[in-house]
Amino acid sequence: MKKITYPSIFLAFALVAGACGNTEVSVAPTTTAAPTTTTTAAPTTTTVAPTTTAAPTTTTVAPTTTAATRSVQIQASDDEAVLGAILASEEINFGSDDTLAWNITYRSQSVTGEPIEVTGTILASAETADGPRPVLSIAHGTTGMADQCAPSLSFDNPDPDWSYFERLNPLLAKGWILVATDYEGMGGPGLHPYIVGESEARGVFDIVRAAQTIPELNATGPLVVWGHSQGGHAAMHVAERWQEIAPELDLVGVAAGAPPSQMPLLSDFLIGSDFQGYLVMVAAAFGAAYAELDLSEVISPDYFGLLEELELGCTGHIFETFNSIAYEDLVSVDDIFAIPEWNARLTENDTNQLPNQTPVLILHGDADEQIPVISSEWLLDQLCALDGHQALERRVYPGFGHSAAVGAYWSELIEWLDQRIAGQPATDQCPA
Repeated sequence: MKKITYPSIFLAFALVAGACGNTEVSVAPTTTAAPTTTTTAAPTTTTVAPTTTAAPTTTTVAPTTTAATRSVQIQASDDEAVLGAILASEEINFGSDDTLAWNITYRSQSVTGEPIEVTGTILASAETADGPRPVLSIAHGTTGMADQCAPSLSFDNPDPDWSYFERLNPLLAKGWILVATDYEGMGGPGLHPYIVGESEARGVFDIVRAAQTIPELNATGPLVVWGHSQGGHAAMHVAERWQEIAPELDLVGVAAGAPPSQMPLLSDFLIGSDFQGYLVMVAAAFGAAYAELDLSEVISPDYFGLLEELELGCTGHIFETFNSIAYEDLVSVDDIFAIPEWNARLTENDTNQLPNQTPVLILHGDADEQIPVISSEWLLDQLCALDGHQALERRVYPGFGHSAAVGAYWSELIEWLDQRIAGQPATDQCPA
């Protein structure tokens, strides 16, 4: 299997924004380079090639439901060492008597292999089902790094800007189980390892395992995953790390909205921009996640003490703290990517290093002001060049920016996920 590598000056801090209404960005060094592959460019319109891959092995469809409603009591697990074990739960109000909803704390694993606690949300129809239900695991966009920024804290009373929450009720009515992780370090101990792909993927998978421990939910049907922006980054790592992390789950498709990639391309846009605070987020996250990385090597001593602000507020607070600092004053090295240890970890966490192990749909607005649309074009080329990849498709939405693209692609997203759940073949845009 072939991997793509960048020289040190072509690596970047991948930083991404909230799925709807939360600004986020991606950071890279100031030198920009063309992608390392030479495969045929991916199409830039919503028209897709007719080539298909073999259908997924499952043909399970959403179960029928009856009108009988139920009250489900979650019991904390007696075996807290099991990944996905529910350690605590609290019923929440999702605005309808027809929906069962909980915020939970569940067992997961850090990138160093240590057991950790992660929080998240589970939603299900209160109607009974006659068989296994499909599961949609949602990977959220950037909200911050502190515990108070965890999406589960506002899931039962979401910010109006997070309009995709309003789109979830029809999915529940279809019989789907919906789960949404807060990710490691947001609601549990430690600093959120922002843009660390393995950590994101584990959070996404382990909350599915948690839902499967509740017998009444029948959450054992086909699994699909969707995320936008940082969530798109997480979704790509889910598709690329499935067999390593959760091979027993029936993952049949992954959709990634505006997934960060091509970190060099993103650098000039972010450094010195209104989003510069994300540089500090990524540096701090990587410094905490990887023992060989020394944060004091890259952040100026004059501003090192400000890092505690990362856990005192969400993205708005981070912007207020760090955006006004000149970039050349904020960092203590001319080129952070010239440090081999940082270089290696940043490359590892890009979304173009591993082949997707399940069909993937990439969704992107061509007016994206945070992650340029050409980045996903290059990403498709690069993934198509990797040995062993599964079906890859990219759809572009003319005139739509970073957050607005979610509303533009939502109906097509749900149609694509429905097709994966039904076992239909996925379109592959890669050259034969």
